[in-house]
Amino acid sequence: MINRVAKRTKSVATGQSTFDTCVIVCNPASTQAAQAHERIQQLQKQFPEKAVTLIYTSPDGHEANKLLLRAQADKLHEHTLLAIAGGDGTVSFVINTLLGDEHFTMEMRRATILPLWGGNGNDLACMLNGAPPRQSFAPLLRSGKRVAIYPLRCETITNNETSTRMAVCYASFGASALAARELESLRGVRPFFHAIGAAKFVHELSMVVRTLLSAPGFIVDDGESTPKTIHDRLFINGSRFAKVSGVPLRLTDRQFCYITVEQKRVASMAFHITELIRKHPGRYVVTDGRTITFALREATWAQIDGEVMHLDIGTYVRVGEAEQPFYALSTSLTD
Repeated sequence: MINRVAKRTKSVATGQSTFDTCVIVCNPASTQAAQAHERIQQLQKQFPEKAVTLIYTSPDGHEANKLLLRAQADKLHEHTLLAIAGGDGTVSFVINTLLGDEHFTMEMRRATILPLWGGNGNDLACMLNGAPPRQSFAPLLRSGKRVAIYPLRCETITNNETSTRMAVCYASFGASALAARELESLRGVRPFFHAIGAAKFVHELSMVVRTLLSAPGFIVDDGESTPKTIHDRLFINGSRFAKVSGVPLRLTDRQFCYITVEQKRVASMAFHITELIRKHPGRYVVTDGRTITFALREATWAQIDGEVMHLDIGTYVRVGEAEQPFYALSTSLTD
């Protein structure tokens, strides 16, 4: 039976909802774990003690963490605030589990997501609520509204085996994913010079630029022409994507944008840098609701909300809108 927590002495009201339960998922290994812990304490103060459940993710992987989340399933419903203290990978894991694991009912999937800016990327957190609150979550909870967001449904089919992932913010194939893999190699590594001013930023930027310059192209068959070599293919869900400005959609719009970069090396690097600073939509194409499909004639790398994976030659890819939304608390977006 779903626990409605009906007799709480205090509840938290927002612009559209009242929360009587709060479940917090924390990744203790995230890159901003200390700051995330402070935000958890701020959020806990907004609820009665017994109304808050705090769980920590395990280093043993997704299956172990699914069990942890399933154990709290009876606490999830429309009046539950499901907060996530971790980066894009942790946020993606929680939402994918909530929407994709058959253990969770439709009522449980109506829990309201609130990312707490706990990692390196924080794209969804920034899209929903801008910069993190410095002192209290009370204003955010007071003015935030519950919005429905349809993620991207990304299917990869290899040797007749289908893998499905929901991309909350973005998915990319090629050079961008390879650059993300290079940055991932720094996880847990702290070169001594990172303590010097902006050295960490400069180091990571140089790694990205070097990777974009050297990344090989890969051949795709999109069914509309002869197979072609491309350098990068990106899919972006919504206009408030934290690292790309000017995309002409809202995150709550039931459409997405995509771009294919065919030029190699210098041209590709120039495109990426330009898209980071430009104030207009550029070469992004807005879909009309259709699913984008293509087949890989060469192996390449993919990333979904920052999580990198290798795709073998012959993999068939489908990207479209998910059939069901997740719900999030936002001060920036409305339905």
